[in-house]
Amino acid sequence: MNLKVIYKPKGRAGEYSEYALNIYNGCDFGCKYCFCPLVLKKDRTLFHNSITERVDFIAKVESDCVKLAGNTEKVLLCFTCDPYNSLDLKEGTTRKVLELFKKYNINFQILTKSGNRAKRDFDLYKPGDAFASTLTFVDEIKSKEWEPNAPLPKDRMETLKYAHELGIETWVSLEPVVDPAESLKLIELTHEYVDLYKVGIINYNELKNTIDWKAFGTEAIRLLEMYGKKYYIKDDLKKYL
Repeated sequence: MNLKVIYKPKGRAGEYSEYALNIYNGCDFGCKYCFCPLVLKKDRTLFHNSITERVDFIAKVESDCVKLAGNTEKVLLCFTCDPYNSLDLKEGTTRKVLELFKKYNINFQILTKSGNRAKRDFDLYKPGDAFASTLTFVDEIKSKEWEPNAPLPKDRMETLKYAHELGIETWVSLEPVVDPAESLKLIELTHEYVDLYKVGIINYNELKNTIDWKAFGTEAIRLLEMYGKKYYIKDDLKKYL
């Protein structure tokens, strides 16, 4: 199928979703572990300080939606930006995309660190859609160090809980894992309102070689099974188990 902006991700991203869509160029959350500048071959400072909309984006999305109408394989927003970055607060492009997905009955899943910003679009979710958040820390000081401009963990967790209460499917990306103890604590704090966990490691960072991934993965699985949660262990972590 010849699509213009929606695509089938490969490799590590392909473990997360059948289809994906990146709404913006750049992201101002400034996460120190962000892989996007390296993968996209962009200057890190420019990537985090210059967000732009893609040319004729909504028209291209609708063209793809016509071809994917009724598709039940979720389209993930987004891998190389956050769908609720500062530019979206002004432009509202993410909502326009979700309105098209609803119009053409296409399932989607949002992956974001934006917390409360995402609540404005919860009215557009339908059966088969999902809301997800990347969780890395409980400690707010560590979060501000590694994710300086992203909403704090408690904001993200509160939004996940709210989505769950609305009957929206929820999941958490425990990737990257910067501090294994923090990631394990997040499972304990969120298991009552998260339906699925996707657990990985950290890539493109020297921390990768300093962490006992077997110990982390074994304990993460123990906790998830103790709480009766669905989980997916990414290939990067699976090879250590």
